[in-house]
Parts: sequence; C-alpha cells; structure tokens
Amino acid sequence: MNPESPLKMPLLDKYGPTMTKEEIAETLHIPRHIIQPLTRAGLFTPLGEPKKYCVKRYSSEVIARNMVDQNWLDKMVAAIHRHWRNKNARKRAKQAGKAQAEGIRASESVAQ
Repeated sequence: MNPESPLKMPLLDKYGPTMTKEEIAETLHIPRHIIQPLTRAGLFTPLGEPKKYCVKRYSSEVIARNMVDQNWLDKMVAAIHRHWRNKNARKRAKQAGKAQAEGIRASESVAQ
C-alpha cells in the first residue's frame, strides 16, 4: 500500500478496523440519523448480521475507499436528497389529510 492510498486517510487514523454510525457520521460530516437511510439504500453494509436494535459496525477500509469514489459520493448525496424528499412528501400528505378532514367537518356542521 503506497503512502498516498485512500486507506491511509488522516481522518480515519483514530478509528480501528471497524466504525459505528456515530464515527461514520463524524467522518463524513453528516448527521447521525442519516446513516440508517444510507444503509437502507445499500451504501453502507453492516458487518455480520446484527439484529434490529444492536450496535452496527462498519468496515473502515470500505468507508475509506468509498470516501474517495466520486460515483459513490454522488449516490450518497442522491440518497440523502431522496430520503428528505420522501419524508417531506409524507409530512405534506399528512397535513393535507388533516386539512381536508377539518374542511369536511366544517362543511358538515354548516349543513346541519
């Protein structure tokens, strides 16, 4: 491995061979809660087969390789945008449903 290898990034020197989602979030400068949607999108793969509520560990070597890959970074940003777009759409639909329900109730009370 040459000294310019992405696997020798100073950002990752303080971590061991595995990283938690908090460490990944700190390294990538993204919020911790974004790691789960990125994992769901297939951009991160936890090591082993952790159960739902277990601490998930990720390979530092894979993270280092991905951090220098432009295509992977594009996919990561697209997944973050998709996550927020879907979340905001659900929120707007819920608000529209409440407004519609209130409108129906108001029209029913006027009709009576």
